Amino acid sequence: EVAQDDGYWVTVSSATTLSHIDAEPISYDIDGEVAYNIHYGPNLISYPFRTSQDLNDALGDAADNIPAIFAESLAALEVDGDYVGSLVAFEGGKGYWLVSYDEFTFTFNGIAENLSRNVEQPVLARLPELYQFTQSSNQAFYFINSVSIERQPLEFDDIIIAYNDNVIVGARFWNGEYTDIPVMGIDTYNTEGTSGYCAEDDKITFKVLVASSGELVDMDADAELNWTNMGMSIVNLTDALPLEVSLNN
Repeated sequence: EVAQDDGYWVTVSSATTLSHIDAEPISYDIDGEVAYNIHYGPNLISYPFRTSQDLNDALGDAADNIPAIFAESLAALEVDGDYVGSLVAFEGGKGYWLVSYDEFTFTFNGIAENLSRNVEQPVLARLPELYQFTQSSNQAFYFINSVSIERQPLEFDDIIIAYNDNVIVGARFWNGEYTDIPVMGIDTYNTEGTSGYCAEDDKITFKVLVASSGELVDMDADAELNWTNMGMSIVNLTDALPLEVSLNN
């Protein structure tokens, strides 16, 4: 059965639209609000409205207990009382991972009181085919706080790319402070499509594709980059310094 408060991964062989009778996300049930019982760690839950909502508005006081929210290749991280990252709104028909450090129960705020602040989830720029990756049900996120090459900041058409050995496991156009890079793990239900992707404790590396020159630059990180499913890290990147210097005639 499908429960009203749970979210679900649906694995399909090709793009499709899935409908479930009597489960359209139009409002709370007639018997009252849907209560979400949140446990420690990641919780995959539903969002019960058609109308999109700002994360903070939808969560209300519950946001104080939720340091991170994940969706498919999208993430939000709480920093100084607000969420940063590519995920800015809840959308009807989608599920979300709410990460919690505590146990509590909450209900989403209704739409009516937040109409003036309703926001749509932005559509992210499509990556070049060479740097695209397969969505996995196992993923982690690295929030890039700052990144520079030769002490210069990136441009918004530069791409940060994550690798597991030589396999691309995630990428994102640089969009400013706290750009979140999704990094995919091996999917139990799609091992062929995610071959070479991350397993627990694999060490990932980052490169930057510089749009102006087409150069692919190796980057150093100021944090450990061991992958863990549903993990999140804040990282600063700089171009890798040479280990040897030689002088020719």
